[in-house]
Amino acid sequence: MKLIDIGPYAGAKASGNDENGRPIVLELVDNMRKKGQLEGVEIDTDCGATKPNKVGRDDEVLTHISVGVLEKIRQYSDMNRYDAIVCRGSLEPAFYAGREISKIPVAFALHSAVHAASLIGDRFSILEITDPMAHIARRNVDAYGLGRKLVSVRVLGRSSTDLGSLIYACKKPQRAKDPEIGKMLDEAMVQCRLAIEKDGADTLIIGCTPMQYLEDEIRQRLDDAGFHEIPLICEFSAAVEMAKVMVNMKLKQAARAYPSDELAAKPEHR
Repeated sequence: MKLIDIGPYAGAKASGNDENGRPIVLELVDNMRKKGQLEGVEIDTDCGATKPNKVGRDDEVLTHISVGVLEKIRQYSDMNRYDAIVCRGSLEPAFYAGREISKIPVAFALHSAVHAASLIGDRFSILEITDPMAHIARRNVDAYGLGRKLVSVRVLGRSSTDLGSLIYACKKPQRAKDPEIGKMLDEAMVQCRLAIEKDGADTLIIGCTPMQYLEDEIRQRLDDAGFHEIPLICEFSAAVEMAKVMVNMKLKQAARAYPSDELAAKPEHR
């Protein structure tokens, strides 16, 4: 099985490559492979088509990057080289149009993660970076029909650019020892604890991509705090797994759910 991962944007070192010029997302791929989740699966990566012209991640940025992501989805869908597309990034750029035009299965990060959380629990919380991203996440989850199970979107209050630069500057073994990353992990644990103890979450989802590189560290802190029974879902991993499921079941997005003007069997009403 061969998958292509499409990131939301490229151009900045922190969002594209590590210090060796290797796409940083391959660390997430390596983590999945070490856990035995990618047997027989190849994943290529494309960091994206465009770079936002602002630091924040809000609806303006979402609109800006959606066009580039849509172009990438069309490009890889038409290649006859890949079995499925994985779209990284919790903003879900080009979600509806991408699922409409793709000739092959396409899995989006947040969409996949909330369905996984719904499968194993009844009340999930998402850990995000900023308030605009939290707002977009809640709006999307409502649109996916799972708003009833979303008890909160907890926010760290850091920009994804700053957080990404901090995380990507440290190799994985050094991150737990870095004071700034340690401070960020402390802040993440405060929000995780509130999500569990105040909001009543039975499952946690790691949202914005830079935080997903700290999945193991967050998992360890949850265990140390006595929350070993709380599942932790990484959005990228969930999207890869959802893509695998669709390929193995020979499924792709339903044409009537994401219709174009070329839909042949048009419904009588909507």
